[in-house]
Amino acid sequence: MRDIKPTGNIRKMPSHNAPEELPPEAIELYEKHAKRPSERRFTGSKVDITNVHVPRHLPADKAGHAAEKKEVDVEAVESRPLFASVELKKHPKRKKTSMHLGRKERTILLSLLGVAIVATVLAGFIFLPSAKIALTLQTAPLLVDQKLTVSSNAAAIPNAIPGSPFIQELNVQGSSPVTSTEFVGSKAKGAVQLVNKTFDEQKIKEKSRLVTKDGTLFYMSGSANIPGGSSGGVGGVSVQVEAAEAGPKGNITAQRLDFAALDASAQTLVYGQSQGTFTGGTGDQVKVIKEADIEAAKTAAGVQAKIQAEQAARAQLQKGWVILEESWDSKVSEFTPTGKAGDKVDSIPYTAKVSVRVMAFKEEALTTALQNALKERLDENYMLFPGPLSYTKSVEAADWDKGEANITARVTHTTIPTLSIETLTDKLAGRKKAEAAAYLQGLPGVQFATIDLWPFWVQSIPEIQKRVDISIKSDREL
Repeated sequence: MRDIKPTGNIRKMPSHNAPEELPPEAIELYEKHAKRPSERRFTGSKVDITNVHVPRHLPADKAGHAAEKKEVDVEAVESRPLFASVELKKHPKRKKTSMHLGRKERTILLSLLGVAIVATVLAGFIFLPSAKIALTLQTAPLLVDQKLTVSSNAAAIPNAIPGSPFIQELNVQGSSPVTSTEFVGSKAKGAVQLVNKTFDEQKIKEKSRLVTKDGTLFYMSGSANIPGGSSGGVGGVSVQVEAAEAGPKGNITAQRLDFAALDASAQTLVYGQSQGTFTGGTGDQVKVIKEADIEAAKTAAGVQAKIQAEQAARAQLQKGWVILEESWDSKVSEFTPTGKAGDKVDSIPYTAKVSVRVMAFKEEALTTALQNALKERLDENYMLFPGPLSYTKSVEAADWDKGEANITARVTHTTIPTLSIETLTDKLAGRKKAEAAAYLQGLPGVQFATIDLWPFWVQSIPEIQKRVDISIKSDREL
């Protein structure tokens, strides 16, 4: 709210001369108003004035004065308010705006930021020198075959690791493709000249087998006696043969046929030679169920059950436990195929009841047992090369009723001369690069040693242990 200042006598008095253009009544009022004594008034701008309540009954001391005023017959004059009430206009609220940086300001800020980053990096290089040391050590392999027992009661069994069996009975149904084929049609026939290069007569039985170079099989239609050879030539006789299977494959051209029952050396002395092209082989190749297809379907049922059980088994694993993959066992107790041997179908539908079993074990316990087995066989002044163990497992036997499995773990690891990285860092601290390299080369088992210092002006190994990075690798990695 602004201060209200009195205008005093500075306020201009209205002119006593009325404008000529006014009517007479207005001029008279104007002159009377001009003759009234000036009174001290207050003025203000844009100030909201509060209405003042004036009581109707005046106080007693002022009643007489008011009565005297009433007696005076004052002509009506134009009344004016003592104060003006001006309607205030509310100023709209200014919107908050974010500070915008100009191009020059942004350039300056980015420059300062870049200088700060560079200064920080330089300070790190100057005050925090580092060293990288790479050692190549002579290693020796160590092979251990460790027999262990995976058991659900490992505490009561020596040399055992915690394990747990998982057994589930499943009913599965599926279909297995038929892979065996045969030709349906007529078999090829032809004449074969049997040759005997020996001096003795050779008696050949009926249904003897003759086979071509590409494996096409023929049977002799009857028996034959091949006369022995002489100085003048070889003995021979002609016989009829028939293909083992129907189809055009038996329509062979003139070529050599060997007796399937003879060994390689005997086949050079007694053999057959087809006379012309065989004919009569016709038909189509179709799929036919054989015993091998039924066994394949049974195996497929076990695999199908294992896939279903594997999801449930892995879902029940506790943290740190893994499946002993070599212990998976699927036993098919009931198997009912839709089809039998000799049926000409493309697949064998089946239903089966399968018992799926597998053993789980605590992985950390197995790793610890293998590490202890390696340490027991370490040579003096040697240690295990830092790194994970590599091993294979095989299941010797499993007793699912007891929840036990006897396994053999073969672990192969490398060993190096005993070396303490922590102690080595302390011994190298403060040494010059050449001195440190000579010291490392003199350690037993060290073949090569490389030292890289940073920044380039650093000439000695840093005193701060965390600024020294020592890595080792096997000579077998070269």
